[in-house]
Formats: sequence, structure tokens, C-alpha cells
Amino acid sequence: MKKKKKYFMFSLLFLVLALGLLLPHSVQAAKKNTTKYTIYVNRKTNLVNVVDAKSKKVVRAMYCSTGKNYRTIKGTYYTKAKYRWRYLKGNVYGQYATRINGSYLFHSVPYYKKNVKTVETVEYNKLGSQASLGCVRLTVADAKWIYDNCRIGTKVVINDKKQLEKPLYLPIKISTENKSGWDPTDPDKRNPYYPNISVKSDNAVIPLGSDFEPLSCVEVSSPVSTEEELQETLTVKGKVNTMKSGKYTLTYSVKDPRTELTTIKKITFTVSAP
Repeated sequence: MKKKKKYFMFSLLFLVLALGLLLPHSVQAAKKNTTKYTIYVNRKTNLVNVVDAKSKKVVRAMYCSTGKNYRTIKGTYYTKAKYRWRYLKGNVYGQYATRINGSYLFHSVPYYKKNVKTVETVEYNKLGSQASLGCVRLTVADAKWIYDNCRIGTKVVINDKKQLEKPLYLPIKISTENKSGWDPTDPDKRNPYYPNISVKSDNAVIPLGSDFEPLSCVEVSSPVSTEEELQETLTVKGKVNTMKSGKYTLTYSVKDPRTELTTIKKITFTVSAP
């Protein structure tokens, strides 16, 4: 009898110790699983806001296309999975897809093929209005941002009432002359929407002893943004000694504020006697 009692007491003590070890671990695991962001979607205004769960500040505002006739589900969900490319209804594909619930996903505007050059141009120009079969369509840049920054289990709240912030710029409109083309925000290095940096005429050679303003010696251009907008993001690294003849290489960088694409280019200037 005494042996049974001792055995029972030992088992009970072991159980208490085990629970004591497991409980803090469970609490810690729950804290680790707390999502950093909450994603809000308004089906009426076709806006998406990613909000920092702690500060409650909007870290990214996006235009989207929700389902036609309010086909996008309402409610609160937690993201389930991610896909670099995803086959979609209608025999099309989406880039950087994140599953919200069931068949509903965040993803890029549809592509005719699993090819970055085949986005549906007409559908792209519908961003900011209801257009999908139920999923939440985004630009590639926005879909990729969620894909890269919002881990599985991120909270998603979808309704028609919450007032959401608008992005700084309206959705980009692209040519529909061809039914397929490039998403202007796709970071693929072959994308023709990358901004361009070039030396202004007669500025590659600098007279010895003259003044030199590196930012004023180049031109910047983009298919979607003005030169004035691009000039605000133009930076340069490196120095040119106009008192000493020779070749000097500067590194220029410009980011298109509408596409978020950045071009970095090295340009060599020659300082020589007139």
C-alpha cells in the first residue's frame, strides 16, 4: 500500500513538473505566432491596408480589384498558404498568391500564361474597381509585398465599412493595344518599365578646373512618371576632382515612385584640359 502511495505521489509530482515546463513553452509559442500585421480589405472602395498590429499604423496602402457584385467573402480569416505562381479559375495564372480562405486569394492581376510578359492588360486597368471572380487582385509589387512580408497566419479582415487609406498615386493605366503585356511594377529585370538614366549631351567630358554638378549632368525618364517626380529620388555616389585630369566613375540611382522599380547605373566622366 505504501509503495502504491509513493508511486502515485511520484507520478503526480512528475506530472506537475511536466506541466510547469510545458505551460511557459506554450505561452511563448503563442507569442511567437502572433502576426506582425493585419490586412484590411474594403470591397466597396477596393482598397487594401496593411496595418502594424502594435502601432496600428498603416505600413502599406494598395488599390485592388475585389469580386464583381461583391463576390469576395466577408469576415475575418488567417492566411493559409503562399504560391509563387498559382493556377486560377478561367485558365489563367497569378503571381505571388497568398491564400485567404478556401479558393479566395490575394494575387496579381491574371496572366494568360505562366509568363511575366502576359498580364491581361484590360484587367490590369480595372484595378481600383470590382473585377475579379472573388479573389483580391493586386499589382505585382503589392502582391509580392504581402507574399514577402506577411507570414502564414496573418489576420485578414474583409468588409465594406472600414475607412482605408488610399495610396499616394492612382492605379497605373497601361496600353491595351495588345491583350497581354507587362505589369509596370514587376521587379523582373527585363521589365521595360524600369526608369532610365542617361548623360545629358556634352556633359561626359568636364573641362579641367570647371564646376561640376553631378545631379544636373544626367537625365531621368520613365514610361509612367515625370522627370520631376524621378528627380526627387535621384542620388549619386562618388566624387569627381575637376582640378585633376582623369576618368571618374559615379554611381547613380533612381527609384520610380509609381512602380517602385529602381535603376542603378555607373557613368564615367572624363576631366581634361579644354
